[in-house]
Amino acid sequence: MDQSPSETTGVTARQDTAAEAVFLEILQNPGADDPYTGYHRLREMAPALLTGDGTLVLTGHAECDAALRHRSLGRGDDMDGFRLAPVPEERVREVMSTLRRSMAFVDPPEHARLRRPVSAVFTHRQVEALRPAVTAHADRLVSTLEQTGGDFMAAVARPLPEIVIADLLGIPEGDRPAVLPRSQALAALMEPVTDAEVFDTAAAALRALCEYFDGLLARRRAQPEDDLISRLGTAAEGAGLTDQEIVSTALLLLGAGIKTTTHLLGNGLKALLDHPDQFERLRAEPALIPAAVQELLRYDTPAQLDARVVKEATPFAGVELKEGQTVMTVIGAANRDPARFADPDRLDVGRAENVHLSYAAGVHFCLGAQLANLETEVLLARLVAGPPLTAAGAPRRRMGLGLRGFDALPVAVAR
Repeated sequence: MDQSPSETTGVTARQDTAAEAVFLEILQNPGADDPYTGYHRLREMAPALLTGDGTLVLTGHAECDAALRHRSLGRGDDMDGFRLAPVPEERVREVMSTLRRSMAFVDPPEHARLRRPVSAVFTHRQVEALRPAVTAHADRLVSTLEQTGGDFMAAVARPLPEIVIADLLGIPEGDRPAVLPRSQALAALMEPVTDAEVFDTAAAALRALCEYFDGLLARRRAQPEDDLISRLGTAAEGAGLTDQEIVSTALLLLGAGIKTTTHLLGNGLKALLDHPDQFERLRAEPALIPAAVQELLRYDTPAQLDARVVKEATPFAGVELKEGQTVMTVIGAANRDPARFADPDRLDVGRAENVHLSYAAGVHFCLGAQLANLETEVLLARLVAGPPLTAAGAPRRRMGLGLRGFDALPVAVAR
């Protein structure tokens, strides 16, 4: 049940120019190796910061958790409400008109209507049934990497989630070379710092993918197969969805299901390479792998930011929030909050009671969380069973904070 903010947090929101400068510095350095030192500074200075434009920025675990669960804070046009680089309003409206047909951008009761038909695919039983196929894919990809070395992102972290989601949606293998690269561009739509040119590239990819899934849906209606598009387009569970809503759901799964898991895998391996004692601990105690996945999510989560919009005036963190105001939960900071996690900057693959917020909370808790956990568990099990990997050059970070990760992560097999 959603809790009222007065029951979950004792901080009072306030303006603080020095704290706001720290926050802007973090946002303006989206490729930084270490945003967490800045998060600590910001949380110590103003755990509930009101910026000059009225955005409420939260960095404490209790405050972020309360905001994500709050009934009066929803998924509105938050991608427009907090953007440093200006993008013309008409371009944002065009993109939002498509995204708003998916469950990620609507609130109850509409959210439940859109989520329910898809949820059956992501139950524990259904996800576990995918384990043999995911294991086979991971073994093939890692085996090739072990033979040749190279970029872990290109060899494993990108293709594994791509294959899993493409199989789930029913994208034919012959279509994937044209479809999957376009999904990579969608991440720019969720960044708080995106220039107009990058945004336009992402919007063009979105239009092309809409056209593709329109066609795929028509083909699956004519000749159904065992995939999600066929189920939503022909079976009873998809009867309440329009064609546009089915297409938007496919886009959501293609974008969120690939990019976040890709960077979870990359960030996770980099953290283990940086902490070889923890990597060796997993080799000695592979039963810790499920706990390790949750710790890797907490330690360096791909989803560093999650925005909400005030749907109706409400008291929160000691102030009256107005309708339309943006609330920014800094998930990366909440996951390192010393008030919630002992020694939060330490990687501990055996950490217990790991109540991180990497999959959000409340009604918008990540639908694909179990699938992402499964993929990461399978990959870790394969990595600890094989020859040790070592860093083989400087990694290259992607320029983004809304989605934090690597463009390249060179590795080699230890000899």
